[in-house]
Amino acid sequence: MWFGSKGRGDENPDRRGSSSKSTPRPRDRKAGLKPVLPRAAWIPLAGITGLVLIAFLVWKTGEWLFWGNPTYTLKQLTVHVEGQVITPAHIRDYTGLREGTNLFAVNLGRVRSNFLLRTPLAKSIVIQRQLPDTVIVNIVERVPLARLGRWGSMGVDREGYVFPLRSGTREFAVITGCTDGNLRPGARVDQQVQSALETLDACNRIKAGEQVRIASIDVSSKEYLEIYLAAGERVRLSWPGLGLLMTPEARQTLEKKITYLAASLRAAEERGRRVVNLDLTYGDQYVPAQEY
Repeated sequence: MWFGSKGRGDENPDRRGSSSKSTPRPRDRKAGLKPVLPRAAWIPLAGITGLVLIAFLVWKTGEWLFWGNPTYTLKQLTVHVEGQVITPAHIRDYTGLREGTNLFAVNLGRVRSNFLLRTPLAKSIVIQRQLPDTVIVNIVERVPLARLGRWGSMGVDREGYVFPLRSGTREFAVITGCTDGNLRPGARVDQQVQSALETLDACNRIKAGEQVRIASIDVSSKEYLEIYLAAGERVRLSWPGLGLLMTPEARQTLEKKITYLAASLRAAEERGRRVVNLDLTYGDQYVPAQEY
């Protein structure tokens, strides 16, 4: 019936437009914007920037006050050497310290380390700034206790450090039978060579050692040291712990054996004889000896 339905033209406009493109919602419009850092995220960035700025200002202030200040230009380099080999010219070449250098532009700790590395003969070096324009260098050379190898040019001190000897140096006892690892400048000798050094040091330290003039010590055997004295006597020497780190007890045993050796040499001389071979590898009760 004419009043039972509506025409198409009477349809709800909202329904007619339901299939058309919808208007973007507010959140859709914001989707295209770039995210903004929260306020809390700016605090670390500001802190880092501030630290960098402070570090730069401190560095520039230090440059103005110290390493860029002409007041602290090196004008006098004073060198004291306890020894006879290292010279001031050697120190200038190996440390780089020269007049005209700023006192604070040089890392003295690094200079010291490099010098000791390049100069095995140096036992210690102390470098001091004396403001405003002076550097004082004190060096102690190593003292040779023996020479390594019969024809070698390397010396070794009481602590076992190896270093080059002056040309023509022949007045020290010779340690033979060394491995190649003991012949490098700056290296420290092994315990077998250290035992030979202990023997030489004991002869220098105790009264009886004055009569024991050692010409050479062969360390090729791990069981004993074969010692040749200046007059040609051959002595085999051993003690408990030979080739190991020296203990007070082992050092005392070594000194007793050197004392016995000196007494044997003196007794043979008083009888008008001479010791040829002496074996000190056994205990005190049995000491094989040969005289003529």
